[in-house]
Amino acid sequence: MSKPGSTKPEPLKIVIADDHVITRMGIKNSLEEIFPASHVTECESSAEVLKLCSAESVNLALVDLFMPGDDGFGFLKKLCRKHPELPVVVFSATENTSHIQKVIDIGVRGFIHKSSGFDVLSQALNTILSGGNSFPEVSINDSASQEAELDLEIPSNRDAILNNLTRRQLDTLSCLAKGMSNKEIAKTLFISENTVKTHLKAILTELNCHNRTEAVLLSQRLGLIHS
Repeated sequence: MSKPGSTKPEPLKIVIADDHVITRMGIKNSLEEIFPASHVTECESSAEVLKLCSAESVNLALVDLFMPGDDGFGFLKKLCRKHPELPVVVFSATENTSHIQKVIDIGVRGFIHKSSGFDVLSQALNTILSGGNSFPEVSINDSASQEAELDLEIPSNRDAILNNLTRRQLDTLSCLAKGMSNKEIAKTLFISENTVKTHLKAILTELNCHNRTEAVLLSQRLGLIHS
């Protein structure tokens, strides 16, 4: 029994949003271990998150960046605008540095990669709930960036790239921009993983990039895909 006049602290209310039930279950289990007194609500879509946050007070929102039928960045803008006091954290598999920078610009309080371990998740969320921010350190190879900028200044180079990339390779680039794995790209485009690897190799060669992140960034600058 609590002493007369004492006030029992309210449980921490957390909402998690991801369209994969197994991912939600894993996050929920981790959150309940990190914050034993918390109350965690699961959502499958951005619409559910917005409805919940409008209906009751929430202390933390941990959301996936890309869910089917959803504009992730538009959702984040709306959530941060409607609930500026709510700590919003993106929990995503994307390694696209432009995506990370974009969510920072929108005003979220943190970005946690889905491959992160329990200790990283715990430290990041405690930092955020204490009033801080938590984002991974991102950097792009300087020489690669300079090379990309030079390519953009030469119309003939841009036109050559546009002409040499196939429709399927552009589709693959769009999937890359959403942070999809090779397996997810194969499933989305109804092709084999070996075909995905072949497309990726051709894309990196054509764009003169060293990795997937550089390819996505350059493609966005060229206007081949949208950021």
